[in-house]
Parts: sequence; structure tokens; C-alpha cells
Amino acid sequence: MQHLATRDSLTGLYNRAFLADRMGELLAPRAGQVDGHAGGHGVRGPAVPRPAVPEPAVPKLAVLFVDLDGFKKVNDIAGHQAGDALLRSVAVRLAGCVRGTDTLARVGGDEFVIVTGEYGDPSFLTALAQRVLDTIALPFAVGGNEYYLGASIGISVFPGDGRDAQTLMRNADSAMYDAKQRGRNNFQFFTAELSERLQRRFAIEQSLRRALSSHELSLAYQPIVEGATGRIVGAEALLRWHNGELGHVSPAEFIPVAEDTGLIIDIGRRVLENACMQTVEWRRTVMPQLMIAVNLSPRQISGELIGHVASSLERTGLDASALELEITEGVLMRDSDAVMPLLMTLARMGVRISVDDFGTGYSSLSYLKRFPLHSLKVDRSFVAGLPGHRDAVAITHAVVAMAHSLGMNVTAEGVETTEQAAFLRSIGCERQQGYLFGRPVVAGDFAREAHRLQAGV
Repeated sequence: MQHLATRDSLTGLYNRAFLADRMGELLAPRAGQVDGHAGGHGVRGPAVPRPAVPEPAVPKLAVLFVDLDGFKKVNDIAGHQAGDALLRSVAVRLAGCVRGTDTLARVGGDEFVIVTGEYGDPSFLTALAQRVLDTIALPFAVGGNEYYLGASIGISVFPGDGRDAQTLMRNADSAMYDAKQRGRNNFQFFTAELSERLQRRFAIEQSLRRALSSHELSLAYQPIVEGATGRIVGAEALLRWHNGELGHVSPAEFIPVAEDTGLIIDIGRRVLENACMQTVEWRRTVMPQLMIAVNLSPRQISGELIGHVASSLERTGLDASALELEITEGVLMRDSDAVMPLLMTLARMGVRISVDDFGTGYSSLSYLKRFPLHSLKVDRSFVAGLPGHRDAVAITHAVVAMAHSLGMNVTAEGVETTEQAAFLRSIGCERQQGYLFGRPVVAGDFAREAHRLQAGV
């Protein structure tokens, strides 16, 4: 009964309940020692010189929160029986990484915790974490098949990162999440800076959930001009957010949160419809042939996308050829078999497809030839080096020539100088976009600027 109450039935490791009790036992004397040290400095009364006596070191204790990378995919593809066998193999390997005095527990599906103490210096923790990473990275043989996993590890240390089990576990978990955000298969220590960053992210997530209903999200529009003439031919719709407490929140901050939480689906649907509606108004009052470019998050590339686009075009009455959807190279390469039919359907509807930030995603020519693409957007990192940087010139020239050979046109983004614009014009880049022609502005300002340029003022 004792064994059943304290052990994980699948792996035989300690379970979460035992881990909590064990950490309580380990922390109680350490916390008392820390409090005793702190109390020694709070004596009131006149300062009395005392001989310098070094305080005894507080016994060390650290928590390593280990989360497997890639396990869910194996579980989904090979089935739960293979997944369970894999977890048992992981438990055996982790047991080989720790000392007899350490505590190893399985606390969730593919989550494990190591509690270790009485070590010499922090290098012991880095060596332990690296040992775990190395042993998990070795291939697993299960049921006649070979599987590969990784691990993300977060580390919290008593007493700086917490004096109780709950706080140490929570902070180790936060550090593990940070390790995943940094590319997975690495370890990170909990820090005060990380704590502030996570608190900021939590505040953004909570406020973002209310932003849609409270109309805090808005669109700004940056002009896209014809390279040969400089006249406005379209606009890119860019999402902006102003919150009463957080102020102006950068898209670089809130878009990843929206993607992680799935909020980007509802946000993206709203952006698409509002951008289409605004374009219909501009095509009636500003210029009949104006086009609109809308960015798609990778999370939006699903079976629901076709319905969202179709309903937005139908509700607003926008001609499909006026809508250009921008996707990244990563979307093309991630799951081409699933993406291809979606893009083909959009192309048959008359919607234009553009590859955003081209040149940064390492896509191959074979991918570009396979998909129904209409335009490439040269990334601003290449445009920034024009026309003086030899490599930037060579790359941009090659991208334009390649796009034309495949029947696509090219938009250069991040154009800020007349020299850049002149060079791009000289190599046949059809469209340009950047601060040289205008910053992202609200709809009213965009319309006034378009009217001014059309009138030749």
C-alpha cells in the first residue's frame, strides 16, 4: 500500500504526492537555517563590534523540471502503448543520471522532476542537466522501431528562487518553459529577469483575451507603391494594440502570445474581415484597383481558413483578386501535403498568395515551383544593405530574377532611402514598401495621403 501510494504506476518512479512530502522534509531544516541567519542581523540597539565569524553555509537544494520534446508526436503516431513503453525507458535513463541521495519523480504525462542537494557548486547542476539532455538524445528502441526525443529543463535553486516546494516547482516550471521558447533541447536557470518577463507575458495574455470584445485592437495600413512610378497601388494591413494598463504593446510581443494561446484564430478572422471591408471603401472612394495584403499566422493555415476567407469576401463584397494573403516560408516547408490543397483552393478563388520575408526561411526552388504563388516579398534585412553591400545586391538581384522566371512579381519591404528605391527599380522590382513611402497609419490618414499623391500635390 505504501508503494502504491508513493509510486507512479507506469514508471515505478516516485509520484507527485511523494515528491511534495519529500521536498517538505528537505526544505524545513534549510528554511529554518536561512531564517535563523536573517534573524541574526535584525538585533536592535547600539551597534556593538563583533568579531567576524563566517556563517555556516546553508545546505544546497535545487529542482530540475524536465519536459520531453517530441513525445506527443510519437504518442500520436505510434499509439499509447508505444508511448508508455517510451516513458518507461526514459525513466530508466533518468534514474541512471541521478545519485542515490537525489529524488526522481514523474509528475505528469511526459514531465519529470529531479530534486538534488548537498552538491559542491552550480557547475554540478549544469553537468547534471547536460547529462540528462545527452542521455535523452540517444535513440530509443521500442517495439522494433527507433525513436528520438529531446528535453527542455528548467532549474530553480533554494533559497534564492523560493523557500517552499510550491514556489520552487513553479519557478523551475517557468524556467523549463523558457527553455522551450529558446528552441527546446536546452536547460535554463530561473532568474529575476525571467520572472518579470513571465509576469509581463501573463498580463498580456489576460488583457489580450479581453481586447477583442473591448475593441482595443485596431489596424494600421502601410502603403505599397509601384516601383516604376511611385504611385500607391495597395496597402498592408498591420495589427496594432493599445491597452489602458499596458499602453502600446508591440506586435512582436503580443502576436506570439496570441499564437500560443490560439487567440490568433479569432483575431485573424477579425483582421481579415475588417481589412476587406476597408479596402472596399477605398476602392470606391480613393482608387478602383487598390489591393490589400493581410498576413496569416501559421496557426491560421488550417481547414477553417477557406471558410474564413470566403465569408470575408462575401460579406464585404471585395473582389478576390484584390486580396493578397502573406505566408512565411516556414509554412510552406512545415507540412506541404496539408498546405498545398488549401493554397490551391485559395488560388482558384482568385486570391493572390505571397511569401513574406523571403530569403530568411531557407526554402528551396522545388517548393516555390510546387505551390500556386503570385509574389515574393524580399526581406528588409537584404534591402537594408542596398545598394552598397555586395552580398545584398547579389541576393536581391537573384531573388528578383528567380521570381520573374517562375512567373511571380516581387515586393521589397523596408525601403527607406531613394538610393535603395532607385536600385530596386533598376532591377525590375515591381513593388516597394517602407518608410520612404509612408509609415503604417490609421485608415483616415492613409486615404488622405493616397488622395494627395493622386492629385500630385
